[in-house]
Amino acid sequence: MNILRPLSKKELNNFFGEYSLKVIQYFMNTSLFAQPEVYNGKESLPIQIPKEHLEQWFVQALQVEAVGAGSYPIDILKPNEWGADVKMLSCKVDKNNNLTNGDSGETSLAQKFVGTGLSLDDMFKNEQYQEIIDGWTSIWKEKLANVKTDKNINNVYFFFFLRGSKKESYICAFEVDIDNINTDTITQRDKNSEIKQSIFLNGIIDAKYGNSKIYKAKKRLELRLKPKNLLDDGFLITLPTEEPSKEDIYQLVQNKDNNNKYYIESKKNFNGCRKLLYSKWRYERFF
Repeated sequence: MNILRPLSKKELNNFFGEYSLKVIQYFMNTSLFAQPEVYNGKESLPIQIPKEHLEQWFVQALQVEAVGAGSYPIDILKPNEWGADVKMLSCKVDKNNNLTNGDSGETSLAQKFVGTGLSLDDMFKNEQYQEIIDGWTSIWKEKLANVKTDKNINNVYFFFFLRGSKKESYICAFEVDIDNINTDTITQRDKNSEIKQSIFLNGIIDAKYGNSKIYKAKKRLELRLKPKNLLDDGFLITLPTEEPSKEDIYQLVQNKDNNNKYYIESKKNFNGCRKLLYSKWRYERFF
């Protein structure tokens, strides 16, 4: 059994109901107005969302408390029930804006610069791979077990916002089996392969849906997802994504009338976006 279990369609619906998804969609659309216009003839850049903003999306959408501060293990809390770490990962897409079979970007599950973390370079040099796994397993478990006790909660989750293509992004979630974080579950993958910078691990996530490793350079335990497989197997909520507008701002500011007209039109678009909750919108539901 793997430590991270993707939430089923029914379980996702228990968190992300109709109005919760409308809130996420609202923030997605309004965030576009903070993105720079794309220069004419250039490709749109991926949307950038500060982690602190993303946390507030989920606080509002799920009607929970914000508790994240620095390296605290969770960002949001439903008191006496559950806590969750909110993460954003980028997805690889093809020229038609469809998900590819590639891994997502990486996220940190645990990072430490003392103890096992501090001596990681020497341990890699001395090929103490099992000791490394033992140490980082202990670091990760202690981190999550402490928050479960401190906050008096039963469950800990990872909520992912997956930044997809120009046309859509995604939400998924994993439950963390903290009791199962041990070296019987977490083992070295490909023991006979040459190890240089990373130790890849079994037991954290189903290999179909992602992979994890202890990365020497950043002194952390990392996770990557396989978004296409998660989508194909029904573990993702799909949300439509708008593209940033294209405009030559340098030329625009040289003409007062055109500049004012563009500003007024942008303001209208922004106000129209704020009315999202009362208009028709599209998203995939699990019914």
